[in-house]
Amino acid sequence: MKTILISLVSEQTVPNILAIHHFKPDELLFISTRDMEAKGKTSAILDTMSRLGLKYQRDMIMVQEDSILDCHRQLEEWIKGREDSEFVVNLTGGTKIMSIAAYEFFKDYSSRMIYVPIPRNEFIVPFPKKSPGRPTEFDLRLSVVQYLAAYGLKVVNEGKLETYCQEARKRKGLSELIVQNYAQLKNLLLWLCGMLRPHRSEKMFELTGNFTAENQEEKDFFSRFGFSYSGGIITRKLDRSDIRYLTGGWLEEYCFNIISEWLGCGIDDVAIGLQLRNSRGRENEFDVMFTKDNALYFAECKSLDQDEDEDASQALYKIGALQREFGLRVKSFFVTTSPYILKDGKVREAIQARSEQFQTWLVSPTEIGQLKEIIAQKLNIHQGEIS
Repeated sequence: MKTILISLVSEQTVPNILAIHHFKPDELLFISTRDMEAKGKTSAILDTMSRLGLKYQRDMIMVQEDSILDCHRQLEEWIKGREDSEFVVNLTGGTKIMSIAAYEFFKDYSSRMIYVPIPRNEFIVPFPKKSPGRPTEFDLRLSVVQYLAAYGLKVVNEGKLETYCQEARKRKGLSELIVQNYAQLKNLLLWLCGMLRPHRSEKMFELTGNFTAENQEEKDFFSRFGFSYSGGIITRKLDRSDIRYLTGGWLEEYCFNIISEWLGCGIDDVAIGLQLRNSRGRENEFDVMFTKDNALYFAECKSLDQDEDEDASQALYKIGALQREFGLRVKSFFVTTSPYILKDGKVREAIQARSEQFQTWLVSPTEIGQLKEIIAQKLNIHQGEIS
């Protein structure tokens, strides 16, 4: 007897993906609507399942989302020849009418009804109502790219992500050096940024300039990064990765490495330097993204000083725009070295209000050194936790 899983399609695709991966049915049936298919929801689910190594043919009925009669008529036609199958019905998605229609139809086939209480990573069997089954936990934890695929977002530079991760790990000690000695290195970083920003798109650039090192930390930085420094002349051939690092990428890599320390202890996956494209063809970049318990988070990083405190507000508005335009209902961290967000040592009230508006945790210049502890506290991660 073959098993067929019935999935009701809606904006939330992850509950369907978790159920399909758990039951690994012989066949799938998607009950969807024109609106959901216009948004590519079923395609996104199938694409994600393919990434997980489970390939299924598209078998779908399109229903009127507010008509139980239409749902039943189409299911009656579909089920012909399949009456002896074992049915598992995921009641989580769709509209309430679609969920009622699916339950009413399949209850006469001794079907197993399940429900995934978002955002918990488990399903319940609500019937029979007098003795419902205990919750069953899903073992699947989606990676960043898998989560994005589940919502129909394409990672344009997917093939480069592992390289970015390796580069960040290789420069971990250098990024820590910058954060730990930021006050002593700030003038040097500003100078390098000014020299290199016009060359961020170039594959290679030969840097030559005059800079007088004023402290040992600057000299140590020259040595660690491989600069030639003699008589106030600094030289080095830089590739695109070096240039991006020296013009602010160091803070992104620092955040990436800090978050990576929680891999396997709460955090499931982390990626850096993602370029995304949504279904409308709109593209944007994300500094750092990570997943925890099948939820997505990202960190927006702003290094050096912003010219005005309103630039921090603009960065927060960008976070809100990304959440809206890319359909990512996620929480984020805004990590900045800008002193302009502070007043008398505290985050300005207007900036704090905007960060709360966009569900963003703000990490101020004085807190960056405690980023690991902040992430653990905000996301309720404990040392030794097994994800």
